[in-house]
Amino acid sequence: MSLKQLCVLFVLACTSSIPGVTSAADLSVGGHIRMDGACSITLGNGGIFDFGNVSLTEIDQDSYSNSRDVPLTINCPSQTRIGVKAIDNRKESAAASRGFGVGNPAIGGYGIDPERNISEADGRKVYVIHRSGDYWYRTDDPTRWPSTTISWTANGLGPVAFRTMTTTLGVNVYLHDIRENMAHVDVLEIDGSATLELVYL
Repeated sequence: MSLKQLCVLFVLACTSSIPGVTSAADLSVGGHIRMDGACSITLGNGGIFDFGNVSLTEIDQDSYSNSRDVPLTINCPSQTRIGVKAIDNRKESAAASRGFGVGNPAIGGYGIDPERNISEADGRKVYVIHRSGDYWYRTDDPTRWPSTTISWTANGLGPVAFRTMTTTLGVNVYLHDIRENMAHVDVLEIDGSATLELVYL
């Protein structure tokens, strides 16, 4: 039976506005709840992927895409096999084929890239794998969709045990129908939120 540890870790922050209109500032609240002696997970920049203020004059067409990344570190008191699962806190607003939701209206979504750069487990280079049933697979896009459990392997045979994991977590945002959704508002807010869950394997 797997033990699980919840960490509310990141939000997406961004506004798209009409030139000359003052944009709002976003605030996020986060923290950790964990058992004594359990592994911990930390995201750089407080877990905030801030895409800033985007003016309509900067958008050539009626869509927008961009990416941000922050460091991710997992620390365990002893050698431990760990998986990570992303839970979408805005799933009701996720647009079809866009992964995680970015709040209402459903103007798009975002994907999560857990291996933007090289991942290292206790100084060894490792690779992201994802679980499908009882099996683990290498993939180029393991957590585009919510609730996919990912881990890391050194030899492709299964998750590796480690004390310290360092990698870079990326977020890729995709928006569409921007002008239509801004027909009656001055500011369109991107408000994605997800929970990273540690899964003990």
